[in-house]
Amino acid sequence: MSGLRSTMPGTNRRRLAAISVSILGALDILLAAKRRPIVRIALFHPGRQHVATVTSRYVLLVCGLVLLGSLRSLWHGKRRSWQICGAVVALSAIAHPLRRGDLVGLAPTIAVGLGLLASRRFFPARGDPAYARQGVRWLLFGSTLVFVYGTAGLWLFDNSFREPNELGESAVQALRLLFILPSTTIDPVTHHGSWFIDSVRFMMIVVVLVSAWHLVHPVILRASAHRSEHDQIQRLLEQHATTGLAYFHLLDDKLRYLADDGRAFLTYRLVGSTAVALGEPIGEPDSCRAVARSFVEYCELNGWAVAFHQVSEPGAELLSSIGLRRLKIGEEAIVPVQTFALEGSHFKRTRSKNRQLEREGVTIEELIAPIDDDTMDELRDVSDAWLADGGHRERTFTLGSFDPHYLHETTVLVARSPGGRIEAFVNVLPSFQSRIGNFDLMRRRPDSPNGVMELMLVHLIERFRAEGDEGMTLGFAPLANIEGEGIVARTLRAIYERESTAFNFKGLFEFKDKWRPRWEPRYLVYRSDLQLPKVALAVARVGERHDHAPALLRLGLHATSRR
Repeated sequence: MSGLRSTMPGTNRRRLAAISVSILGALDILLAAKRRPIVRIALFHPGRQHVATVTSRYVLLVCGLVLLGSLRSLWHGKRRSWQICGAVVALSAIAHPLRRGDLVGLAPTIAVGLGLLASRRFFPARGDPAYARQGVRWLLFGSTLVFVYGTAGLWLFDNSFREPNELGESAVQALRLLFILPSTTIDPVTHHGSWFIDSVRFMMIVVVLVSAWHLVHPVILRASAHRSEHDQIQRLLEQHATTGLAYFHLLDDKLRYLADDGRAFLTYRLVGSTAVALGEPIGEPDSCRAVARSFVEYCELNGWAVAFHQVSEPGAELLSSIGLRRLKIGEEAIVPVQTFALEGSHFKRTRSKNRQLEREGVTIEELIAPIDDDTMDELRDVSDAWLADGGHRERTFTLGSFDPHYLHETTVLVARSPGGRIEAFVNVLPSFQSRIGNFDLMRRRPDSPNGVMELMLVHLIERFRAEGDEGMTLGFAPLANIEGEGIVARTLRAIYERESTAFNFKGLFEFKDKWRPRWEPRYLVYRSDLQLPKVALAVARVGERHDHAPALLRLGLHATSRR
């Protein structure tokens, strides 16, 4: 088995450097709090020692806070964080001699600095350019604001200092405070004067920390649609796609990650700091493994957790081969259309309702493309009525949502009443290399004839049978047939058994199971058990259009009437 560890050279070196830097940061803060050095070397004239010590303690405090705050970004290999920490360690190395040459701080500072220098190549990850620009703006604007504040205070409250300052001299002393230099003429004689100098320095610390946070912020990807990428993914789907999720890779609610050789891809959405991929990679087997490994490394370098949602059995085996973990989260229902028949007492009610609707003149028809505007408006009316009834809402990621462009790209079937009104509709999706028929939106008016949706399902089964397909997917049944005795498996089974108005996983399974499907397992694949709670929350949110997932207990399994 080829694990992920081999794909990320220097991970341990990088993490060791990050831990060393954070320990040095804590040491700098500790030493800044001590008035006297632990091991002293006299480097300065006694008359200048007090000024140097006060200044160096302030410098060490700033350095310590920046180094401690850099742990996460260094851990994930941020190049800019490495650069900032290198500069801060150098500044710390200067501050320790100023503070009477404290060897307890100076020796580890030099050691950490040399370690950072030697590990430069293990910090390749870029920060987010937009946040970096914000960091520069924060530094410039914040420094200007603190400079104005310091200048005004030194000039207006000159009676709080031993010697009065003119406006020009106040500006010079304020600038020295900003750059952590010792003052030359401001010697506070009141408590208010001391408080004011400390406030200037505190404000500057805040500006530096906020600026540094922006400079090392993880990459925030912004969706961009490139027609060439879309066409390339379309070709790969036509050559290799075999799952019911295949068509949803083409929708613009996801970001795309292509293999270097262009022979495989995956799509994903970034939810907070978790990248949730749709299913497994699609393409040539060797390239699928490479793109999965590359994607996991890419996510780690950007400080993201990673998850692959609704992965098939073969996909789970491929991802497990690169060192990822898998967790069964449900099963997909596949109706065997070639052998399916509405026979026996099990389908007695369905047969009766279908005959009744046919006698009443309800018909199923395929809309001729392109769909005209009036018909599209009527489809929208049906969809809006369905959304307004029973708390339905649009979802994405593993589903499509109502959009005229989306419907124009697929085949739309409608159920019409004798008067011509559209009572319900469904859109049929391409199956690519699969022999499993697929569909997505299935919506009806709340006042449509009872049983119209089952009539459409029977028509779809007959349609896919006539086209030579082996089966028809009814979509994903969350938490179906979860096995095992671990705490996670027991928790998932408990959620499955619980019924509420927010979700009814058991009821959804029973509706699909009555069509006598075969069940195929689907998995959540992730990096480590420590990330599982974070990953579960991200998956819970990934399908929400407006990011209003009800609760973690949804587990992002999208228990809708379809998937």
